[in-house]
Amino acid sequence: MYIRVNNGVTECNIRLVGTAHVSDDSVMEVENAIIETDPEVVAIELDKDRFVAMFQNKKNNVDLKSVIKQGKVGIYIVHSILANFQKNIGEQFGIKPGSEMKKATDLAIQHGKPISLIDRPINVTLSRTVNKMTLKEKFDFLMGLLTEQNLELDEKAVNDMVSNADDLILLLKDISPSIYETLVDERDRYMAKNLFEASKGKENIVAVVGAGHVPGIKNYLKKMEMGEDIDLKSLLEVKKKSNILGKIISIAILLIIFYGFYAASSNLEALKTLTMEWVLINGCLSSLGVILARGKIQTMIAAFLAAPVTSLIPVIGAGYVAGLVELKFRDVSFNDIGKMMNTENFKELMENQAMRVLLVAALANLGSAIGTFYFVPRFL
Repeated sequence: MYIRVNNGVTECNIRLVGTAHVSDDSVMEVENAIIETDPEVVAIELDKDRFVAMFQNKKNNVDLKSVIKQGKVGIYIVHSILANFQKNIGEQFGIKPGSEMKKATDLAIQHGKPISLIDRPINVTLSRTVNKMTLKEKFDFLMGLLTEQNLELDEKAVNDMVSNADDLILLLKDISPSIYETLVDERDRYMAKNLFEASKGKENIVAVVGAGHVPGIKNYLKKMEMGEDIDLKSLLEVKKKSNILGKIISIAILLIIFYGFYAASSNLEALKTLTMEWVLINGCLSSLGVILARGKIQTMIAAFLAAPVTSLIPVIGAGYVAGLVELKFRDVSFNDIGKMMNTENFKELMENQAMRVLLVAALANLGSAIGTFYFVPRFL
């Protein structure tokens, strides 16, 4: 797709090459576009870290203990699933994911063309995605991990995905508006802004991006041509989950829980019954999360004991305790961590020792949260 943009300095022809990151046809299309256009700049949908990793085959040796302590379990689960899904499809066709980006880079270097890395850092995108997902979206996502089967796609299906990218994007928007916003729309704005700036003083640019980003990038380029600006700084902000509203809700829930126990304190038998219910329901649901994640029995016991207490302490979650206990008793090697985003198939990813620890932490937390919310309407 060609789009001519007046950037206030020059009028630049931008050729947007929409690709599937695992399609052999996309690699050929990128090659043809660069050779035919002879651009002054080749822009690619990568950030600095992914660009370097593409050439170094860099493995991500993650400190799982830090991940759990910092509350970034969800981010690494999402990242691992997306990376594995893309790698899986690519291997069905004998193509390395991101081959079209590698081809664009190789041709740019070969022909002495400057390279512009226009995408937002992946860690920022994933952090903002997890932060914006609703509790229901997170629950559906985690439950889907436990039942998902390997997806088999033929080459025609992948090429159809490229041809019907608009429909797929709209489908994603209907399924999960928050995921659509961070994974698609925000990145459309980010890449469009970088393209707009890169086009100044240039007459021809080739931009290699995922097919689903082409309509959005085109739309935002036209808006900037009309004078609308895009603030990149705001798109790079990662707000802590503990915002004011979240704190207010957490405090309100705790007050309700404490009030419920206070109200029952005048009747010793009622207080004993309520306390027993609190321990059993909160503990059992957190333990159930560990069981669903196929965690160790020691972790199941730890989650059961921790959940009733940690539910009353906002700064520590049951997943924090469960994750650290699971890490202690599960034999996780650096090799497991390195392979977490490079497994052969989805089943192997779910069997990966490092992924198992992350799932245990996530589901133990979820179970405890459900147990806590169960008591709220009873005390109102």
